[in-house]
Amino acid sequence: MMISADSHFLDPPHIWSRWLPARYHDRAPKLVEDGDGGQGWLFAGARRPEPIGLAGLPGRPADDLRPSGVRFDEIRPGTYDGGARMIDQDEDGVSAEVIFPTARPLGHFLDDPDRDLVVAGVDAYNRFVLEEFCAAAPGRLFPVAQLPTTGVDHCMRVLRDAANQGFVAAVLPSWPTGGDHLDAESAPFWACAEELEMPICIHVGLRSREERLLWRELNDQQKDDVAESRDTVRLHGYGSDAPPARLEFHHRSPNFGFSLGRGASVFSDLLLSGLFDAYPRLRVGLIEMWVGWIPRGLEAVDDIWQRNRYLRQIPLQRPPSSYWHSNMAGSFIDDRMGVRARDVIGTTNMMWSTDYPHFGTLWPRSRALVDDAFADVSQEDRAAILGGNCIDFFRLADRLATG
Repeated sequence: MMISADSHFLDPPHIWSRWLPARYHDRAPKLVEDGDGGQGWLFAGARRPEPIGLAGLPGRPADDLRPSGVRFDEIRPGTYDGGARMIDQDEDGVSAEVIFPTARPLGHFLDDPDRDLVVAGVDAYNRFVLEEFCAAAPGRLFPVAQLPTTGVDHCMRVLRDAANQGFVAAVLPSWPTGGDHLDAESAPFWACAEELEMPICIHVGLRSREERLLWRELNDQQKDDVAESRDTVRLHGYGSDAPPARLEFHHRSPNFGFSLGRGASVFSDLLLSGLFDAYPRLRVGLIEMWVGWIPRGLEAVDDIWQRNRYLRQIPLQRPPSSYWHSNMAGSFIDDRMGVRARDVIGTTNMMWSTDYPHFGTLWPRSRALVDDAFADVSQEDRAAILGGNCIDFFRLADRLATG
């Protein structure tokens, strides 16, 4: 059984008009023309709309991608409609998916200085994914709740509501306080998560509320007429009298270092903080951060602890790496190095995912690519990594569709 521990959806045209209170409609993301005959979502702080093609046309080869010039009436319904998603799951050989929020639509709200809008946007998203998208296939689509950036009290309220409503986990966009580090003020939140037995997930990384507001302010100040100065630089060859050559800087390219750097920082903070001594039944997932780097991370945190446990008074009850194995898990899409290092990472700490319908998805070739990547993996380990660990981490056993 293959279960995706991290999938998404493309926001359907009606999401905000139907689920966001009417008084906020003029401040919601806007579905607009993308300039190439297609449609795109215009988010706050963006100079241009984000075309729907990359998330609406999964499975296309890299040289045939068409991000812009695509409209909703020509994309796969399963990318935005929960009822149609089962068709896409079956084509990919996937039995079920855990559905996570997508950064840019939620960032429209999470990065806003108006706390009421943050809470309203989070609530609208959570209601949509629970009551509409995942409700269409409750045994095959499992929703993860979005938490706000407005502090511990709001996070706890949303977390309790999520647990009562049937969400399988909640995702933090920043530390519970909204600050830039893990601190004692967030203790009530972690105690609440442990009490509710709700896994807390971190998707790619965390950004403090202060950083979010700063980036929104900087983006709002950007003007189209200075775009070229940001996107290009001119280089002189050493000792050359030739005019400088223009070099494109692809600032919109996915940045591997950004996601890995933030993930490693969160990983270190969690394992060295003593959080899992205080809340030993707490579960934390690092989502879409891959796992091939984890062996070095485990070695590093143990080395830091051994060298500094007395000097800096790091009073952990066990070596920090042991908390990874007892309290944490990580998801990946295609991480062959991670699969090879599974005995060090822990075969019970790895969760496979498709990231459908985002650009990184392997759909509809997941089954064939998994067979290749797991060719030398035992059936027991394969079953755990491809589905069993996800079932255990999110407690899906009694909710999965059978037959």
